[in-house]
Amino acid sequence: MQAISYAEFGHNFIQQVVTAHRLGNEIEALLEQTIAGSMRKLPADMLMISYVFKLDDISVDPLLNHLPNIAFMLCVRGDLQLDVELFGIDLKFSLAVSIQVQIDVETYAPVTLRLVPHPVSGHSIRIDLVGENLPSDVLDRLKLVKPIVRDQIVKEVNARINDPSIQTAANIDVLALVSQVKMSG
Repeated sequence: MQAISYAEFGHNFIQQVVTAHRLGNEIEALLEQTIAGSMRKLPADMLMISYVFKLDDISVDPLLNHLPNIAFMLCVRGDLQLDVELFGIDLKFSLAVSIQVQIDVETYAPVTLRLVPHPVSGHSIRIDLVGENLPSDVLDRLKLVKPIVRDQIVKEVNARINDPSIQTAANIDVLALVSQVKMSG
């Protein structure tokens, strides 16, 4: 048995009791409704983009450099299916998207945790083209599309962070969790 600080205990508690798997399940349930939409840009709607995001994976990693505060990085990965009409040319392709959200953990009496996600910025979003050997004209047009798509993802994610269902799920009553374990065990 190794002695640890109370802050490290808090991180271990998040990892072992409020597990990444449990957080992933909660977040996946909240994201079940596929992110989809469309947008029009440039004068006279010369650029139209329709998109559908499909979730692939969720991971949760502790941010130990924040000790004694408790924080972790949530990474949501998926594919974004794009249908782009640019100057009358129709392009369909996929983008691999990785979204990183820093989440701080606040504690309240008697034993309640509140997960506080930070708003994301363009730096929190990684977008990679799926596929190889695409024509150079497609790649040139992507230079115009990627920033627009990134901005739209930032707007969508920040809107989800402020959604009342996310705010409700972000409050974890540890005593209620313990009671559920006692009743089911």
